[in-house]
Amino acid sequence: MPVFAVQAIRPDGGEETIRIESNDKASAAATIAARGLTPIRVVPAKDAPQKTASGRSRKMATRMARELSVLTAAGLSIEPALAALSRHATDARLKAAAEMVLSDVRNGASLSEAFGKRPELFPSPFPEIAEAGEAGGALGKALGELADNRERREEVEASIRGALAYPAFLMLMAMGAVAGLIGFVIPRFRGLFEQIGRDVPQPAATIFEVSEAIGYAAPFVFAAIFILVVIARFALSRPASREQFDHWVLTLPRIGDAVRIVIAARFFRVLALLLKNGLSAVPALRLSANAAGNRWAVRRLSEALTEVRTGRGFADQVEASNVLPPLAAELLSVGEETGDLGAAADRLAGFYETHFERNAKLISAIIGPAVIIFTGLVIGIVIISILLAMVSINDIGL
Repeated sequence: MPVFAVQAIRPDGGEETIRIESNDKASAAATIAARGLTPIRVVPAKDAPQKTASGRSRKMATRMARELSVLTAAGLSIEPALAALSRHATDARLKAAAEMVLSDVRNGASLSEAFGKRPELFPSPFPEIAEAGEAGGALGKALGELADNRERREEVEASIRGALAYPAFLMLMAMGAVAGLIGFVIPRFRGLFEQIGRDVPQPAATIFEVSEAIGYAAPFVFAAIFILVVIARFALSRPASREQFDHWVLTLPRIGDAVRIVIAARFFRVLALLLKNGLSAVPALRLSANAAGNRWAVRRLSEALTEVRTGRGFADQVEASNVLPPLAAELLSVGEETGDLGAAADRLAGFYETHFERNAKLISAIIGPAVIIFTGLVIGIVIISILLAMVSINDIGL
């Protein structure tokens, strides 16, 4: 079903853009009007810029999911739970987000729709899990499971960032040391050789030439990098270009396989949560596909959903999408045959999450020594070349 971006005015006078699935623009506008909003512009969603959530926003969303699950488990419906959260939240960002979501719910939107309207605050799979919880009548449980998953993922990401912090610091210091040698130390030694009129030995001459070339080219290189970054950001803000880029990433050796593992971990974790909360395979696949993160993968998995609706096998269509690792389709096929697809998805999610964590930690463990070795070689070559040149000065009188 097509997705439209509807620009609308709220009853309080504020303006916002809502993404909604509908058959046509008129139906999308009518749906928004039924929520008490005034639609003023409707365009296909692919033409509308899509916002992404920052790290702080994702943590805030996880905290909201956790607190809403606790409040709803205590017997509150979603509107009183949001009202209580907006009154008592001590974090300003959490309070503001709760107030915005509460306003949407009071205007007739469901929690999943309120989440979906603000991808910059509630990225996928927050809207999808909330929709599954609403459909299954277990919203609090679904939000609690989502919070568990997000908290575990944030812990893994924090551990990976911590492991990479030391190599990153080493790399920064190494770049500073090499820049200092090239920019200040080497030119002084070159001037010394020019003053005494002595031929520079070949190793030192090579170092001097490289230093001069780097010093000349550095401003142009930095300018070119800046221009390329600006162009890339502009190009990737266009959905069609971003989808092509995401597809290209998946075709890269090694990197593409690693990205497929990340996509599989996200897809199967959301799929497992949705199936455990009572959704059937078809809507669960639709919502899980949106959580894949990679736009090309989302489109391919959505196309697989179309085939599943015609009665074809779920696992076969996942394999035909060429998005997930081959092992995934085989295990899904077993789960489909035994009628325990949710358990199969849960096992696959755990497998790929563990695989991703192990690979990330292995890479972080390799980077540190690699940076030290590379830096030592570069600095060692420079210093030895200069020392050999200095020793050659003592040969003048011999």
